[in-house]
Amino acid sequence: MKENSERDLRLDFCRGVALIIIFIDHVPGNPLSSWTLRNFSFCDAAEVFVLISGIASYLAYGSRLVRFGFAACAKAVGRNCVRIYLAHLLLIVIVGGLMLWAAWQFSSGTDYIDSVKLQWLVDDPWRAMVAVVMLAYLPRLMDILPLYILLLTVAPAIIFVVKHDYRVALLVSATVYALAWANGWNLSADKYGREWYLNPFTWQFLYILGITLCHLSRTEPQILPWGRRWLWAALAFLIVTAIIAWPLNQLGLTQMRPFSYIWPTDKTYLSPLRVINVLALLYVFAYLVSPRAQWLKNGIAALCTSCGRHSLTVYGMGLVLSCLGYVVIQESGARNAANLAVNVFGIAILVLTATMLDRRDASRRGAITPAAIGIRPPGRAVA
Repeated sequence: MKENSERDLRLDFCRGVALIIIFIDHVPGNPLSSWTLRNFSFCDAAEVFVLISGIASYLAYGSRLVRFGFAACAKAVGRNCVRIYLAHLLLIVIVGGLMLWAAWQFSSGTDYIDSVKLQWLVDDPWRAMVAVVMLAYLPRLMDILPLYILLLTVAPAIIFVVKHDYRVALLVSATVYALAWANGWNLSADKYGREWYLNPFTWQFLYILGITLCHLSRTEPQILPWGRRWLWAALAFLIVTAIIAWPLNQLGLTQMRPFSYIWPTDKTYLSPLRVINVLALLYVFAYLVSPRAQWLKNGIAALCTSCGRHSLTVYGMGLVLSCLGYVVIQESGARNAANLAVNVFGIAILVLTATMLDRRDASRRGAITPAAIGIRPPGRAVA
C-alpha cells in the first residue's frame, strides 16, 4: 500500500499539550502539577512525548529512506541530532548559570545547586563540562533531549528493519527491554553514580512501538485492532487507573513504604503499566478525534498545536522558565500569588513564542501548513 504523506493536526496537538505539562511538572512544588496527567494515570507527559517522537520519526524519515536511500536518511537524521545536541548544551549553560547565580545571590536557605544536581559543576567544573559534552553528566531535568538524541541516532536503522519486517524490530526491542529490566542495565550519568533517569535500554521500546504503529497504520492497517470493543476496553483501563492513581498520588502514598515497593509504575525502567497506559491514551484519542477535526484548528487547541509544531524551542524555553519560576516562588513573600504568576505567565510565554514562530514560518511560505502528522484509523483514509 502506498504511504500517504497527508498531515493531520492530532500529533502536534498532543505534543504541545505534553510540553505544557512538562513545564508545569518541572516547577518544584507547583500546586498545578497535582492536576496533570501523572496524577491520574500510571504514565505522564514524558511517555506521550517519546511515543509521539517515534511516530514523527517514521513520518519524517520513512519516505526519505525509500526515495533517497539509507545514506541520505542517515545524513538528515545526523543534522537533526547535531541541532538537538547543541540545544541541549545551550540549555545546560543557561539553566546551570541561572541556578548558580540564584545560589550566590540569595540566602533564603533554598539549595538551588542541589535542586538541579549541579554539585559536580561546582566541585570540578572542567571535568564536569567534559562529562556534559560526552553526555556522561545529566543535571536534573536534562533527561529528555539526550534520550531523544540516542533514539534518533538509530532511527534510520530501526525504520529500515521495520519496513522490511516489523516483527524483527519488535522482537529485538522487546528483548532488550526485558533484559534491561532483569539485569538492571542503564547508563551512568555522573561520578556520583546517578544513572540516566530515563533509561535508554527500556525507553527505546516505547519509541520503536511508535515507529511500528505508524508503519502498520499506513501500510497494513487491517493488522491493528480497531473497533468499539477495543475502545471500551481502553476507556475502562484508563478509568480504573485514574481511580487507583489519583488518591494515592494526592496522599503521597506512592512514595511511602510499602507502596514505594509495590507501586508498579517505575519510570526509569519504564514499567509495562506505563507502556499500556500511554498506548490506551493514544488509542482513545486516535479513535475519537478525526485527523482533521475542526476544533483542533481553533482556540486553545490551535495554540497547543502551535507549541507542538515548535517542540524543541518550546521545550527549551519551558525548561528555563520552570527553573526561573522556581527561584521566583522560593524568593517570593507571597507563595500563592507567585505560583499563579509563574503558571500563567510561563504558559503564556510558551504559547506566544510558538505563535510568533508560526507567523515567521507563514511569512516565509505564504501560509501556515499544519505540521502534525499522526496515526490514522484503519479504513479511515485522509483525503
